[in-house]
Amino acid sequence: MSFDDAISNATKGATEGFLNWSSNVIKDFVSKLRDKKLAFIQDEKTIKLVKEQYNSGELAIYKAYIEDKEMLFLIKMGLTLRRLEKDKEEERKRNLRTKIFNKYEVRGLHIAQFIENGILNRYVGILIDNLTSIEKFKKDILEILNNIEKHVLFVKTEDDNRNIIKQILAVISSHQPMIFIVSGISSAAQTIKNCEKRLKELLTDYELEKMSDGQKENLFFKRVIKP
Repeated sequence: MSFDDAISNATKGATEGFLNWSSNVIKDFVSKLRDKKLAFIQDEKTIKLVKEQYNSGELAIYKAYIEDKEMLFLIKMGLTLRRLEKDKEEERKRNLRTKIFNKYEVRGLHIAQFIENGILNRYVGILIDNLTSIEKFKKDILEILNNIEKHVLFVKTEDDNRNIIKQILAVISSHQPMIFIVSGISSAAQTIKNCEKRLKELLTDYELEKMSDGQKENLFFKRVIKP
């Protein structure tokens, strides 16, 4: 090998080494930025599960219609809550719910629950049944997520039948949503079942679709378009 070749190879090796080092530094920097956003979770195993949601097929579908990064992040939180439930990690699920509430308040937690309970999937299905344009489809998805309290009542364990019915009638009277959802888990799911008959009697402008899954109960009241 000539002296010139040796210099050329050394220069090439140094350049490649620098580029590889730079690439690794950039990747590490990007990774740390992403981890920083997840730092509030304070649990390594849960953070790992959140990262797994970045490649979720379900998330990929929502990315096609939702551009708001903060909203997509809350969707990841919801997918993680669902995964923790599937893995029977009840303590970690409770801890993550608490962390989400502390950082994003009630609205943020409710958006995450909306995903966790599979409600958004069915809501999207209902929208597709009546699809008129992609732009309206995107707008309707963001509408329910940005104004979730106008479209969904998340029943709590301590709620009683009378209070639930009163809240639902008040929200529907004020906002007249095309779709209104009542959602609850565990003992709250049973409370919803107890209210179902009375709600059907009262909400005469709506038709009911139920989505039950184990200890979850979701009632979809869909406004009937009269001729």
